[in-house]
Amino acid sequence: MRILELGKFYPPERGGMETLLQIWAEGFRDQGAHVTCVVANRTPDSVIERQPGLEIHRLASRGQLLSTSLCPQYPGATRRFHTDVIHAHFPNPLADLAVIRAPKNVPVVVHWHSDIVRQKAVLRLYKPIQDAMLRRADRIVVATPQHLEYSDWLGAWRHKVEVIPFGLDLDRFAKTPAIERKAATFREGVGSRIVFLNIGRLVGYKGQRYAIEALQSVPAALLWLVGTGPLEAELKQLAAQLDVSDRVRFWGDVPDADLPALLHACDVFLFPSITPNEAFGLVLVEAMACAKPLVACNLRSGVPYVCRSEDNGLVVPPMDPASLASAMKELIESPDLRHRLGQRGQLRAQGEFSKSSMIDRHLSLFRKLGAKDSPA
Repeated sequence: MRILELGKFYPPERGGMETLLQIWAEGFRDQGAHVTCVVANRTPDSVIERQPGLEIHRLASRGQLLSTSLCPQYPGATRRFHTDVIHAHFPNPLADLAVIRAPKNVPVVVHWHSDIVRQKAVLRLYKPIQDAMLRRADRIVVATPQHLEYSDWLGAWRHKVEVIPFGLDLDRFAKTPAIERKAATFREGVGSRIVFLNIGRLVGYKGQRYAIEALQSVPAALLWLVGTGPLEAELKQLAAQLDVSDRVRFWGDVPDADLPALLHACDVFLFPSITPNEAFGLVLVEAMACAKPLVACNLRSGVPYVCRSEDNGLVVPPMDPASLASAMKELIESPDLRHRLGQRGQLRAQGEFSKSSMIDRHLSLFRKLGAKDSPA
């Protein structure tokens, strides 16, 4: 089977969609498919990277407009590459244009990661293209039932929608002796205090400011923030103003190889994102794989599906430091609750969010669509 993946970027570019694209590409390849990934480059040069069974085409870009790469070669990709199925990732206007131009005899699966949130003002002009892309799609895949329930646009296409949860390589987060040693190093000086960890870019919708504000009411807590972003200086200033700087550690960018140890080093994973821009939260699954209880916000997205209140975490209203502090205190005061939520989360991650399950379900869908179009 030949699979054409249409994404925004590909690792080493960092991000949830980029991580998933690599998992799909390498997972499909490992199951015997030949995979071609088409993504934008960050430079005005096109680069092709070839591995056995996998090609990555980073197409020349002349910058960005409204978070979309200006990549003139991209829309023609579905005509240039001979393929058995197209797997396109939304939102990405370049992929939408490529899907519309796809040969009619090639099945198209659109992976709907989220509605367009930030550029809603432009969506009225763009909606005819979006609708044409959805008409062309044979199937639309979402990661949780909430992606369909809360979408402003998918209701009319419900008959095409299938739910396939995201999955990760959970073996990477197994507690090995080496990871335990590194985690112990990270915890040096922590003592008996409870560490709440957040991993994510320091941007507004990630909600780290509310975690810092909550810290005022939770003197037994330490907050570790992993990531960089435009709000770093502002968040550091806020911590100083609230007199909690001594309990907030800004880790900056951390190598991917160290993230499993950091997750094992913390006591609770804190996820204070405040808008549906946070459509799923892959890092929640990573924390679950490490048997960590979660605290997350009740968003109109897939986040409450991943973090189920009183099952593998606690769910609080967004932009509410008092509720966030209350959940933090509850977990500090109950080690048994932390353990129970963490264990349930780990079992659920292994059963529902594994890479192998995600890959198998996608390949089954691809084969079904291919068989439908095959001659009798």
